[in-house]
Amino acid sequence: MTLEPSSHLPGGFQVRHHVLGIYQGSAIDLAFWHPSSNMPEYGLCRFSTEAQAHALIDFLCSAMCTEPLDRNDLTVEPYDLTKHDQLVTDYPLPSAWEAPP
Repeated sequence: MTLEPSSHLPGGFQVRHHVLGIYQGSAIDLAFWHPSSNMPEYGLCRFSTEAQAHALIDFLCSAMCTEPLDRNDLTVEPYDLTKHDQLVTDYPLPSAWEAPP
């Protein structure tokens, strides 16, 4: 998820798994999907080009991935900016400055 102003422009692509949901990003070698990740506050991962989204699918279905997925379960679709904005607005992350010491 990017905080640059261009992230609010129309366009872009997202990757959807037919069971797990929409790709949110990855950390510690795990992919996170909305809604199955239970972390809506991270929003949706936006790819600038369709080729970038397909490159992620190629990786997630390859032997390089710890638990490869079935390519037939993944699709590229237009980025849902409205859904992304709703998630990060309805489920804001607490600021590190507001955390108790």
